[in-house]
Amino acid sequence: MKNTLTIFLLSILAFSCSKNDFENTNLYLEFDKETYQPNDNFELTIRIVPIEAEKTIRIYKDLNNIEISFLSKAEQNGFHQELKKRFIEGPSLTGDDSEYIDEFTISKEKPFEKKLLGTISESENQIIFEISDLKIKDKIDKTYLLDNPSILIKGNCRTVYGIEGEPFEPIEIKVVVE
Repeated sequence: MKNTLTIFLLSILAFSCSKNDFENTNLYLEFDKETYQPNDNFELTIRIVPIEAEKTIRIYKDLNNIEISFLSKAEQNGFHQELKKRFIEGPSLTGDDSEYIDEFTISKEKPFEKKLLGTISESENQIIFEISDLKIKDKIDKTYLLDNPSILIKGNCRTVYGIEGEPFEPIEIKVVVE
C-alpha cells in the first residue's frame, strides 16, 4: 500500500512540475529604437503570443522567471546573466500561489505584453545595461563595441514550477560608442 501511494504521489508531483506554460508560444523582445548612445534610456517590450489557441501562462509577480542577457558580437556564445536570488520549486502546499504568481490568459489577438524601462550607462571601460524590474545589470567591454556596435539580446522564459522554458527570439540593437 505504501509503495502504491508513493508512486501515485511522485507521478502527481512529476506531472505538475513538468508543465511548460510557454510551450506552443512565440516569445518576442522589442525595443523602442534600433540605435542607442551611452547614457540613453530604452523601453523593452516583452511579448508572448500563443501559436494556436488561447492559452494560460503564469509569470512570477517579480518577473523572476524571465531571463535576458545583452551580449556583444564577440560574446555571443555566452549567456552571462546572474542567477536569480529566489525561486519556487514546486506547487504551493496550500494551493494558493497568488502571492507570488500572476496568471494570464493570452490569445493571438490579446498577447501578454510587458513594457520595461532600462538604461544604458558607461564607465571608463564598460557599457552597462540595466533593467531594474528584472534585476539585470549586464556589462560589455567598450573595446568590443568600437569595431562592431551590434548587441545581441537573448533570453528565455522559464515555467514557474520547473526548469523548462522557451527562448525569446534573439534581437539586435546597436550602441554607438566613441
